[in-house]
Amino acid sequence: MKNRLFQIVFANRLFFERLGFREEDQIVGRQDFELFPEALASKFRKDDERVLATGVSMPRTVELFLTRQGLPEWYLTNKRPVLDPGGHPVGIMGTVHRFDQRRALRSSHPGITKAVEMILAEPGGVPSVRDLAASLDMSVRNFDRRFKQDTGLTPKQFLGRMRVQRACQLLQESDRRLCDLAVDLGYCDQSAFTAQFRERMGMAPLAYRRQFGQMS
Repeated sequence: MKNRLFQIVFANRLFFERLGFREEDQIVGRQDFELFPEALASKFRKDDERVLATGVSMPRTVELFLTRQGLPEWYLTNKRPVLDPGGHPVGIMGTVHRFDQRRALRSSHPGITKAVEMILAEPGGVPSVRDLAASLDMSVRNFDRRFKQDTGLTPKQFLGRMRVQRACQLLQESDRRLCDLAVDLGYCDQSAFTAQFRERMGMAPLAYRRQFGQMS
């Protein structure tokens, strides 16, 4: 739980121990920028500001963020406003935990399982969502609904995040040109790749390579 200054006022044991603290009072008063990588903290702050300004909850938001080692990990966040007796937002409370993108492989629908397998195996080689739905003999509407039910994301959102996750791996492990990576990852051009990467990771692909690339 955080106050209007975005300072933590309460944290359960699992949360503060995962961040390396032994007691709750060691984390109380701190902000996300003291605890998480900048890209992750910036996203949390943006969402907190939105909840405080609107008083509207943000349930089940699935995103990709960077660890301190530069590795992309999936997180599921839930946020809701803390209200005073007059109904005005005075803080934010919520949960953050890792999200298993492979959970959809346990879907009871064989078409969704196959779609997830295809996206996980080679996100850059996946056709459009419309073509993917047609290959599974499903309507786009039904495919979209069932996919989101099983994964928490639409097929387009899931594919976009997997492409960025794959991009992080390629940027760390190779020195290939961005235009070539963009094509292999299924983007129409380098600018589209850069825009999507920056939106998800909080930095441009080249900046990511300079900071985390093994070949830099």
